[in-house]
Amino acid sequence: MSQHVLQSLLAPKSMVVLTGDDAHDPLMLALLTSLSHATKSCPVSLVGVQPATECSFPLFSTLNELPKSPDLAVLVGSYSANKNPLSMEDIIAACGAAGIGSLLMLSWTGDSQESLVEALRKHNVRLLGPNSFGICRPKQGVFAWLGLTQPLSGRLALMSQSGTVASALVDWATWQGIGFSQVVSMGSPVDVMPSQVLDYLSTDFDSQAILMYLQKIGRPTRFLSSLRATGRSKPVAVVTEHSVGADERVLDAALSRTGAVRGRRLNDLIAAASVMTNARRVKDGSLLIIGNGAGPGELAAQRAMELGIDLLTPEGELHDRLESTMAGRGGIGPVTTVWASCATDLFIDLAADALQNDDCGAVLLTLSPTALIDIDSLYDLIIKLHRTQKKLVMVCLLGGGNMTNMRTRINEAGIPTFRTPETAIEGFQFLVQFQRNQLLAKQSPDSHAFRFKIDVSEATKTLNKLYKQGDKTPHADSLRDIFELFHIRLITRRQASNQLSAPIHLRVFQDAVFGPAIGLSLEGAQQHKHAEAVALPPLNTILAKDLIQRAFPGEESFELESLLRNLSTMVCELPEIENLELADVRLHDSGSVYADVTANLRLCKNWRRYEHLAIHPYPRQWVSERVLKNDEIATVRPVLPRDSGILADFVRSMSHETRYFRFISNIEELTPRMLASMSHIDYDREMALLAVIQRDGRDLLIGTARYIDNFDDQSCEFAVVLGDEFQGLGLASYLMRRLMQVAADKGIRVMKGIVLAENKRMIDFCRHLGFTIQRDPDDFGQMVASIKLTPSLLEKCRDAS
Repeated sequence: MSQHVLQSLLAPKSMVVLTGDDAHDPLMLALLTSLSHATKSCPVSLVGVQPATECSFPLFSTLNELPKSPDLAVLVGSYSANKNPLSMEDIIAACGAAGIGSLLMLSWTGDSQESLVEALRKHNVRLLGPNSFGICRPKQGVFAWLGLTQPLSGRLALMSQSGTVASALVDWATWQGIGFSQVVSMGSPVDVMPSQVLDYLSTDFDSQAILMYLQKIGRPTRFLSSLRATGRSKPVAVVTEHSVGADERVLDAALSRTGAVRGRRLNDLIAAASVMTNARRVKDGSLLIIGNGAGPGELAAQRAMELGIDLLTPEGELHDRLESTMAGRGGIGPVTTVWASCATDLFIDLAADALQNDDCGAVLLTLSPTALIDIDSLYDLIIKLHRTQKKLVMVCLLGGGNMTNMRTRINEAGIPTFRTPETAIEGFQFLVQFQRNQLLAKQSPDSHAFRFKIDVSEATKTLNKLYKQGDKTPHADSLRDIFELFHIRLITRRQASNQLSAPIHLRVFQDAVFGPAIGLSLEGAQQHKHAEAVALPPLNTILAKDLIQRAFPGEESFELESLLRNLSTMVCELPEIENLELADVRLHDSGSVYADVTANLRLCKNWRRYEHLAIHPYPRQWVSERVLKNDEIATVRPVLPRDSGILADFVRSMSHETRYFRFISNIEELTPRMLASMSHIDYDREMALLAVIQRDGRDLLIGTARYIDNFDDQSCEFAVVLGDEFQGLGLASYLMRRLMQVAADKGIRVMKGIVLAENKRMIDFCRHLGFTIQRDPDDFGQMVASIKLTPSLLEKCRDAS
C-alpha cells in the first residue's frame, strides 16, 4: 500500500507557518515561541508578516517563494479585511498551487463547512481544524501546537477533541515521565475527522497505544469501524464528554464491541496511560496487594471493591509460604501488610512467592517513603522481579521528591507505575476490561437470515402493509407470522414450565447516536436503568452469553441465547420495526415463548441493507462457490478472525517472488500483528475475500483479494494474490470481479492498486480487467492500476460471476 493520506498532515517533515498580517497576533506569537523552544525541530519557514518577537525562522512573502514545497502549512495568523482581504478559499487555493496538500488551522473562521470542503476538494488539500490546538510528533521534532508543555517522545498517542484537555494530559504525563508518539487536537473538524486520524494511528508503528478524549462521535458506523480496526491491534482508552448524546449503556456496549475501554473521568485516562504501553496480559488468578503500611493498601482494596475486582485471600500452601517468608513481620491477607521497619527485599520476596502460585494473577506493590526503603536497591529488585516471571507486576510509589524520579525510572523500564493506590486499581481494571472487550471485538456475528434462508422480503411486505393500513403499533397477533419466520414461536397462554427462574423483559429501542439496541432485564425492573443490560446487534452465542451474564450474573440458558440471536436477526433485517417490547417473557420446554408483544413501525423506503445499524453483520451475502478449471470447488467468502492460521500457512507456502510482488518487501512470514490486521477486519471500511478449498478434510486457502477504503468516500486500494499452484485456473478474475461488486455496494467509485513495474503478469492481468496503468510519479519502480466502478462494468462483473 502507498503512504497514508494523512502522513504529511500528522507526521510532516517540513512546515510553513502562515503568520497573517498582524505582527502582534497572540496565537501566532504563542506558536512561534513553542517552535523556537523546541530542542529538536523539523524545518520551519514563515510566510506573511514579520512577527513582533524575534525568531530564527526564514521569512517569505508568499508560498510561491519557498525554495521547496513543505509537507504542512499551519494557519495561525489573522488576515484583516482592510489590509489583505484573503479569504479561506484564497488560502486553500494558494496551498494547492504551491503543492502543499495539508493544512493545519489553529485559528477560527466564519466560513461554512460546505464552502470549506468544496474549496479543499477543488484544490486537493486536507484540513485539520479549524480551532485546532495543534499537533505534535516529538520523534520528528514536530511541535505545531499551543500547549504549554512540549511532550516527551514515547509510544503513546493522544487524540483529543479538546485542546485544553490535551494540554493538561501532556503536562501531567511529562511530569510522570510518560512520552508520546503523536498528539492530535482535533478542534472543530470539517474535513479530517476523528475516524480518519484513528485510521492513521492504527497503522503508525511508533504509536503502541492510544488515548482519546471525545466530545462528538460523528458518523457512528464509520467511527466504530475505525475504532474497531485500531483496537484489534492496539490498546485504546476512550473518555467522552458526558455520553456524547447516547444512552450511557449503549455507549458502553458500542465501545466494548470495538475492543476499546471507556473511562468516565480524565483520571481514567491517567490510569490507562500508566499501563497501556507497558503492562502484560492479566493471567488467570486474582490480584494481591502488598504494602509497607495498612492505609494505602486499604484504600486500594476499597477501590477494588467499588469496581468489582476480586482480591486474592491467600490460603493453604500459598498462605503457609507467605507466612514463612514474612516470619512474623506483618499480616497476610488480600492486603498483605509488612511492618514499615522492614527491609526492601521482603516486599519483593513476598511478591515472588505469590506470583509462583496459580491463584495469583498479579501483584500490586504499594510503598510509602520511609527511611528504611533503599531507593536504589528497590529499583534493582523490582526490575529483577519483573524479568524473572511472566505475570503482571504493578507498583504504586506514594509521595514526591525521590519517589517521583523513581516512578519515572520504573515506568521507563516497562512496569506500570502509579502515584496513588486508587489509580493503580483503576489501571488494573482497565487491563481486565480491555481483555474482555478484545474478546467481544473478535466476534463477527451475522444476522442468520442467509444461513437459515429467511424470506426477509415477505416480512417487510407484511410490516409495510400494516403501516399503510394505519396499524403502526401492532401487537402479537399481527406479528406472530413474522416472529415464526425468524424462528420465534409465540404462544398465547402461559405454560406451567418456565426455563428461567423468573419472567424477563426484552425490548428493542432506538438510541439517538447508535440506532437500535437490545435491552434485557427482569420483568418489572426495566424502568431502572442500572438493572437493564444493553447490547448492540448483531449478536452471536458469545455476545448473547455476555448480555445474559451482565443482566443475570450466574444464569445460563440455551433457550434465552437462542431467543436473543433470533431477535437480533429481526432487528438487523427489519429496520421497519422501530421499537419492540416483549413483556412478561417466559421460555418453555417446548421451545415456545410467551410474551406480551407491542411494536412501533416506521417506513424505510430505499434504505440500504443494514444502513440502520451501528455495527454491520458478517457479510454472508458475499459467500459464493466457484468451480475451478481443475474441477475443484472453491468457496469464496469474507475473512473471519479465526482465519489467521490459514492466512499464515498461505503466505508461508508462497514462492519468494510471489511474496515479494504481493507485499513489495522481502518477508518470509506474517507477524502476529499483520495476521491480526488481515484476519480481523471491519467490513464497513474494508473487505478481504478468501478462496478456500477442502483438502484432506482441512481448509486450504488458495487465493485472496482485498481492499481498504481511502477515507475519501470514493476510492480504495486493492490487492490480489493466488497460491503458486493455483494460478491460471480462472480464480483471480473471479475474485477481483466479486471484490468490485462489494466495493461498489459500499459506494466506492474508484479502485487503485500499486504494482511493481517488474510484475508484468499482474500488469497484464489488470489491463485484461479494464484497469488503466500509469507510472507512479512518486516511485518510478511502481505502477498504479486504477479503474472506475461504472454501472456497465459492474453489469459485466455480475454476468461473469
